[in-house]
Amino acid sequence: MEAKAQIYVPYAFRSFQGFSVVDIKESVMSRQMEIHLESIADRVHLCSRCLSPLGAMKDRYRVRARHLKCFDWTVTVSFFREKRHCPNCRKVRSELIEWICPTSPHMTMELAWWINRMSEVTSVLAVSRLESVDKMACYEVDHYILRRLLQWYEIPTVKRISVDEVYARGPRQMKDGENRDDLFLTVVVDQDTRKVIWVSQSRRKEALDQFFELLGETACARIEVVATDQHDGYGASVAQYCPQATLVWDRFHMVQKFNEALNEERKGELANIDPEGKMGDLMNGKYRYVFLTKAHRRSKTDQRHIDSVMNLNARMAKLELIKEHFHRMFEVRDVIEAQVMLGQCYEWAFQCKAIHIVDWIWRVMNEERFWNFWKCRLTTGVSEGINRAIKGLKWQAYGYKNMAYFALKIMQKCGYLNHRFFLKAVAT
Repeated sequence: MEAKAQIYVPYAFRSFQGFSVVDIKESVMSRQMEIHLESIADRVHLCSRCLSPLGAMKDRYRVRARHLKCFDWTVTVSFFREKRHCPNCRKVRSELIEWICPTSPHMTMELAWWINRMSEVTSVLAVSRLESVDKMACYEVDHYILRRLLQWYEIPTVKRISVDEVYARGPRQMKDGENRDDLFLTVVVDQDTRKVIWVSQSRRKEALDQFFELLGETACARIEVVATDQHDGYGASVAQYCPQATLVWDRFHMVQKFNEALNEERKGELANIDPEGKMGDLMNGKYRYVFLTKAHRRSKTDQRHIDSVMNLNARMAKLELIKEHFHRMFEVRDVIEAQVMLGQCYEWAFQCKAIHIVDWIWRVMNEERFWNFWKCRLTTGVSEGINRAIKGLKWQAYGYKNMAYFALKIMQKCGYLNHRFFLKAVAT
């Protein structure tokens, strides 16, 4: 009896567990390659549902699955998948094929991992066009791989974190029983590595509670500083799980609130003068950002505009002095000196009857979380920069309907849920 002829099989096509390559058909005109597989005789057949050993074969059907491209050639794998009786399910089930993607049975796991790798640097739509795979199939495969990576993900030990929310979806996507807080995602960033370490849905207290519960009591005790905005839910969560940590109100949000009060003073002064006159033309709403910008950041044209306003209106000149003094307060290193400077801003605002500024300073003056900035010098600046990258990610995908998938993509693009860090962690 003559021995069966052996064919040369490239090493890249020898990774089909439980099968052997019996033939490779090529089409030079269409640049396509089809690999024909044959089941190994002693292969163990497992149920695709419960993973139990299967019994007698009932039927089989041919499957053609897309594989990784080879030198720009489209590669397809062709084999027979058997249907056998499962004693545990008491039904006829298809056998488990380990190297076939569960969410897309016409795609190999090698191609699925490659699609996930490519989606780290570009959009899913671009990957589907590059690999000639349906867009929805690419989305489902990428989501599946990210969920698998999340199962092995461990939140790194951190000492300094910042917490901020990012706007994720519009009011039209709000479901029954939700409110505006559920339209956001809570993003936790490690300040030392500048990487996203967790993303939770909504900006409620429970969103940050989820992170601390996953982190564990021991790891929570190691957190020294937490920077957030003035959101009460975040502050309550930090106080509950990290009572020893220093909670810092972010400088960026403090300046934002001060600017809102300053803009109210501009609008109030505009209402007291003739809006049709020269002063009204110089102080209307289109110049509001010129008034709020620091003096050294204004252009020469904008500075001449402010000089004209201050020459015509003494109260606006005083408000300009208060604003510049307030910004200089963040440049000092000593908290006592900062308290003196804020007290001076309060006194000057009281003298020129800037009620909105007086009210805001009075509310933050006795808040220890405000003064903790000068003790720790920590802000959410890194989080704000990451928020800009998250917005770019959302624009690239034309929005996300699945918020769980959006959270995973943020951790993939801005965190550790990708090949660059995950595979290294698995290797060690």
